[in-house]
Amino acid sequence: MTAGKKIWKFLRRSDAEQEPSDAAAQGAEAVSVRVRKYHRRDREAVLRIAAESFRGVCLDENIEKAFGKTGASWQEHKMDTVDYDLEGHTASCLVAEVDGKVVGFACNRLYHNRSVGHMANLAVLEQYQGKGVGKALLGGSLDHFREMGMRFARIETLEQNERGQKFYTSAGFQEVGRQIFYFKKL
Repeated sequence: MTAGKKIWKFLRRSDAEQEPSDAAAQGAEAVSVRVRKYHRRDREAVLRIAAESFRGVCLDENIEKAFGKTGASWQEHKMDTVDYDLEGHTASCLVAEVDGKVVGFACNRLYHNRSVGHMANLAVLEQYQGKGVGKALLGGSLDHFREMGMRFARIETLEQNERGQKFYTSAGFQEVGRQIFYFKKL
């Protein structure tokens, strides 16, 4: 059975443990990942991951580097953005656990009128990256979208996030456009 088929087989099982990925074959330590629905008790862990995991790939960090702090730090802005999804889209958010510890999350939104599932934020703690956690969260999100009747999936990243770009294209996403962000002090 190929690694891709193993991942999809896992993702079809809800709240189950993933078989160790082929990370060991790539030189990384394989881990067993459990993807489940987000629960409010996960909030603190998810917000901590958001503050730790977006360094170098966050629009708010780019703004802070160019203009200084705009109120709170870029990490606080990122946590606010994630918290918005946790509160407003609770039923579509997922967490990934390794040995009972939340090590990643996916905040998803559903646009029923367009049949689009949107992965607004996906993050994995650095020490768990490259071990199949992100793949499990991505697959769990795609399965959720299908279960909710969505026909398309959307995710975006900054141009500077080369790792994310490779990850998303390897999962079958196609680039459909680039957006330029502008910012100005008033």
